[in-house]
Amino acid sequence: MKLSRRIFLTGAAAAATTAVAASLPFSESEAQQSGFQPMKIRSKEIKRFKFSGGQSEQYGPLLFLGGLELSSSNGRFGGYSGLLTLNNGTDIIAVSDRGHWLRGQLSQSSRGKPQKLLNAETATLLDSKGRKLKKTSRADTEGLSIGGSASAPRIFVSHEGKGGIMTYPLNLKTGEERAKHLLIPKEIRSLARNKSLESVAVGPPNSPLSGSIITIAERGKSLDHHRPAWIIGGPKEGKFWIKKQGNYDVTDAAFLPNGDLLILERLFNLSEGLGMRIRQLDGSNLRPNHLHTGKTLLTADFSYQIDNMEALSVHKNTFGETVLSLMSDDNRSFLQRTVLLRFVLTDNDPFREPFERAPKEAKIVPKPKSKPR
Repeated sequence: MKLSRRIFLTGAAAAATTAVAASLPFSESEAQQSGFQPMKIRSKEIKRFKFSGGQSEQYGPLLFLGGLELSSSNGRFGGYSGLLTLNNGTDIIAVSDRGHWLRGQLSQSSRGKPQKLLNAETATLLDSKGRKLKKTSRADTEGLSIGGSASAPRIFVSHEGKGGIMTYPLNLKTGEERAKHLLIPKEIRSLARNKSLESVAVGPPNSPLSGSIITIAERGKSLDHHRPAWIIGGPKEGKFWIKKQGNYDVTDAAFLPNGDLLILERLFNLSEGLGMRIRQLDGSNLRPNHLHTGKTLLTADFSYQIDNMEALSVHKNTFGETVLSLMSDDNRSFLQRTVLLRFVLTDNDPFREPFERAPKEAKIVPKPKSKPR
């Protein structure tokens, strides 16, 4: 049996997890509640990004502001894989891979250093018929973005399973809002069930892809393939590719104010351990058949304050600086953590790279091994 990241991270502790599950205050009546319900969350500050780091918190073009380690005894807590930051970073909305919303307010410094998560609430996402997503094939919700008109903005949600995209009103008044399901290319539905649409990003007004939807698969047909991405809607509709660099999977994406696209990537295997990477793609050249390499902004391994990093959001703080927020999916394992990390992007120049046509099927073909003599 192939060892997946979730099997490894949760399987090793299955017995212990089962033993403590009964103690979680998550009753059947609570599971049936609809709409937003209060959730008590504990916040522990993360002051340094590297465990044994020096005085400087500058990592290439990123300045670490701070972070939080979040925990809760609520049975709905954890598994967060999509994130939005609003109102200069004070408000957050997250989504878990079991179809649950999380929203709350961050106590933060004027620059955006997170200090504590307050007024947290959770609700179960509903489909277009008002059914809870956890009872459907769309429950594995992964990515979040904001799109739609200025007068009626909406949250775009990507999901694995039978890969797809849904939208909800940005103003979630009750948590009982129903989804609208978008039409997507049929090819997306043929992706591997657990390697499907990890990310969604809607082109900002200043982008050549304004209003278009960018969605990226976690992985191609195999780990040896480049990562496929789709432009849905607009004049540049089609498929492009993100160059495979190492054994990283794409876990999220978000547009920068300058129109470039950031992708968050995660590494996990037995030989290399755990890692995270952020790449910046040329936003002026997002078009069909392009193979993007991008520029690496940050690479981190387990010597840094990371976990299974799956969520990325971008906003501007009160000083007009571009702030990146990252969140981890703890797979609901007590061996892992839910961390929220924040960085200021100190180099806001757009990245440019020439057009490179993707090879047919965009597959990396290993060099043939020489025959033994």
